[in-house]
Amino acid sequence: MTKLILKTSKLHALNDSEKVDMENLTFDLSQFKIPSAMVVQESGVSHRVEREKNLSGEWQETGKYTLTFEVYDRPFIEMILGNGGTEIGSPISVVVEGQDSLPIFDGVEDGEFVPISFTGLAVKPKRVQKKVFVAQGKPMADSWQYAEIKVVASSYSLGVVGNDPKTK
Repeated sequence: MTKLILKTSKLHALNDSEKVDMENLTFDLSQFKIPSAMVVQESGVSHRVEREKNLSGEWQETGKYTLTFEVYDRPFIEMILGNGGTEIGSPISVVVEGQDSLPIFDGVEDGEFVPISFTGLAVKPKRVQKKVFVAQGKPMADSWQYAEIKVVASSYSLGVVGNDPKTK
């Protein structure tokens, strides 16, 4: 079994008095089995409008999107579909933040897999809300912890770009 080692550009000595932002740390990609060729279905793309607080403390939309792609290993999907299978397993979620527009799936049939590639892939700690024990006889409290990992990318490229026959 291989070890998971947190790698970063500089070493951090974690002291109680020092505050380290875990969100800026990244894992070494070679420690994970991320496919080199991926496909996505139109139904496997979700988006969220990014918001930030303005000077008066109100949440305001920035006009940018955070896209989440549910991607599959392309050779595996080709093998399953080639053998007449219908069970494709669980996807890998890849998050791309700060996008100006949503992906366009013109001319894509329902259920069709579209090739997709990502640049700037990284694996980072993910902050999630969990219940923690406070004391005997007291209710569990909500706490934000870095307890999961997420795959992020800086940009993406769909295999089908407009009606260009070279990219199909």
